[in-house]
Amino acid sequence: MGLVAVLALTGAGTWWYLHPTSAQAGTSTATARTATATVGTVSSTISAQGNIAAATTSSPTFAVSGTVATVDVTVGDVVTVGQQLGTLDTGPLDDAVTQAQAKVTSAQQQVTTASLQLTAAKQSLADAQTALATTTTSPTGTTTTKGTASQVTSAKAQVSSATSQLTTAEAAVTQAKADLATAQADVAKAVLTAPIAGTVTAVGATVGSTVGSGSSGSSGSTGATTSSASSTTSSGSTGFVTIADLTVLTTSASFAEADAAKLSVGQVAAVTFPAVPSASATAKVTSISPTGTTTNGVVTYAATVTLDAAPAGVRLGQTADVTVTTAEATDAITLPSNAVTVGTTAADGTTTGTVRIVAADGTTTATAVTIGLQGDSTTQILSGVAAGDKVVVSLDTAVGTTTTNLQQLRGGFGGAGAFPGGGGFIGSRNGG
Repeated sequence: MGLVAVLALTGAGTWWYLHPTSAQAGTSTATARTATATVGTVSSTISAQGNIAAATTSSPTFAVSGTVATVDVTVGDVVTVGQQLGTLDTGPLDDAVTQAQAKVTSAQQQVTTASLQLTAAKQSLADAQTALATTTTSPTGTTTTKGTASQVTSAKAQVSSATSQLTTAEAAVTQAKADLATAQADVAKAVLTAPIAGTVTAVGATVGSTVGSGSSGSSGSTGATTSSASSTTSSGSTGFVTIADLTVLTTSASFAEADAAKLSVGQVAAVTFPAVPSASATAKVTSISPTGTTTNGVVTYAATVTLDAAPAGVRLGQTADVTVTTAEATDAITLPSNAVTVGTTAADGTTTGTVRIVAADGTTTATAVTIGLQGDSTTQILSGVAAGDKVVVSLDTAVGTTTTNLQQLRGGFGGAGAFPGGGGFIGSRNGG
């Protein structure tokens, strides 16, 4: 008799597990947790983490070598385009100008000398040619010339030599003038100005230190400038100072390989900051690296996310949590995802599934639905459910003040192993 009672109890428990809706209809202690279909937005997102950086930075450096005379900014200063950042000692540069000017004067004197020599050589050639053409006749009738052909040949050689010397002297003048212009320009380059507006984030030199031409950045008074789109910075460049435009901030976040496949430029993102809980920003994906990075066998892809506006209190280098919306459906019929049992996807891309709709009398009916976007926590329903419909999410069983779930119920029967087949009841039954 006792065995019969146990088997009856076991059978009742099995029936209740397989028919929770019918069970709840016959008892006042079992209630179905439900949700109501609403019209809203379904979003699918992916997340990653990065660090805040300025979209545009510049590391200007002096285009000439010299000794630093002044450093006119400090870290934290806000500078404008063209503002003086520092100067070099111009003594050696002024000396170079003086020496270049002297070379120009000397070269011009050489031109004058060579020009006079050429004039004299040309006159000698003319005289030799005239002498060769002049003849005299002796009383005996013999005709002779006053000059000789060799004299003409020698005079021509002197003209050629003088012409070459003049050409060389004129070239020396051209070079000397170019060197003078360079020396004069170098004096002007002893003053370094800001190529962009922004905040000074680093100062890389002190008064009395020696800087080399372009040793701390690309050549030119504006130095090296980088941006999220492209970079012209020399490898290892630090610059005399570093300036960052803090009005446009970015973060380079590394996304998992599977998530990176969902990224595209222009997608909307939300950025939060663990160190500044009150700060947040909207953003957009502005670039995606075509090459992955492998670390410990895990492949990630870097994406640059540009903030729409710089939030107050956020600093360069701070950690940023980035959530990118990869798909979104608005004005959609939505249900919690755990109320929907997803089925198959047809060749045309249509995905079907089922939900259990709760009628006014509390009974439930399995209903086929067409599924749209499957979001992070909600699912878009294209057909089969209307706004206001109530569906089953899960089953809660309450006895007095004690809540009993299915696992606890199975435990009351001696555990899953008390039934033939052991864990045959373990698992979830989405949608009831």
